Amino acid sequence: MVSVECFKGLPLEYESFLIEKYDSFVTTCRYIEIFHSATDLNHMLVHDNDNLIEVLIFDNKGDTTFFLNSLSFIKQELIEIFKNYLFTNFPQINKIELSSSYMDYSLEKSILTIRSDDFIITLPSTMDGYYLQLGSSTRSNVRKHKNKFLRDYPQSIFIIKIGTEIEESIVDKIIRLNFDRIKSKREVPHANHNDTINHFKYSQHYGCVAYIEVDGEIIAGCIAYILNGSMYSYFLSHDNNYSNYNAGQLCLLYLIEIAIEKGFSDFHLLWGKCDYKTRFLAKPRPMYSYTILNYRGLYYLILKLKESISRILYKFKKTKYSIPVRNAIKYIQKKSTKDLSKFKYIFL
Repeated sequence: MVSVECFKGLPLEYESFLIEKYDSFVTTCRYIEIFHSATDLNHMLVHDNDNLIEVLIFDNKGDTTFFLNSLSFIKQELIEIFKNYLFTNFPQINKIELSSSYMDYSLEKSILTIRSDDFIITLPSTMDGYYLQLGSSTRSNVRKHKNKFLRDYPQSIFIIKIGTEIEESIVDKIIRLNFDRIKSKREVPHANHNDTINHFKYSQHYGCVAYIEVDGEIIAGCIAYILNGSMYSYFLSHDNNYSNYNAGQLCLLYLIEIAIEKGFSDFHLLWGKCDYKTRFLAKPRPMYSYTILNYRGLYYLILKLKESISRILYKFKKTKYSIPVRNAIKYIQKKSTKDLSKFKYIFL
């Protein structure tokens, strides 16, 4: 028999359970306390007889509950239990926001708001095995760029640091490179000083950084997180002066090699479709975000209409007919300084 108990605050004593159960770098107490500006944190313990089967974390803000177990597989019947308990015991709540679930739900009075992908590499047991799986052109280009880089910069150093070894200056430099790189593409950077502070704090618990130094300067780097045999790459960047060497991808390959040496099972490149993710053998795992309402009305109908349009556009962008549209957007993006993020989100 399934039973639930609800408590105030973060389930700090269940941090190990969260890591083992959900295998998600965003579903940990450390991540939530650092990255979320929470106002009314709660957690629900779900037992099947005497066995703890779920620890569900949520934050109430006004009339909205934000469900914080993201990048996870949670059965629909348990989400139903959570929803029913919440709307019954928190009468001020009219809406639940559920983000980035790996499960596609069919919930009453729910609207699919975002459909995206987490790109994941299933790691082989050896780096040689990984190279053999790469396409011949990718394998050739990787070797060509690496050999050229090492020939031109024989004094370069590839460095890995984990947890408390990571210094704030390293995190800051990698994020600044990411900021400059995105800005040079005439896109709108999202990173800021708070990102440096937050990622440095979180890196002390589960972080891993790989970077390349030339003459003492970081010219490429990757900020990642390690949980339960999985690695999550969050920031990848390089100095534009080293673009001819694909320095960022050389750094990423170095991090993939580290993950394989440590026996990790998979390597998450997370959201955002990029050609290099496909070349590096990442496969998309669908992610779904929902708004769950406690009422019906005009607002519900409008959201349902937007959901239908979003599903149609998602199916369209997976077809060959969307290629000219995507190419046109990329071309316009290079010629314009305007923010095209809304169009990119729909089609790219």
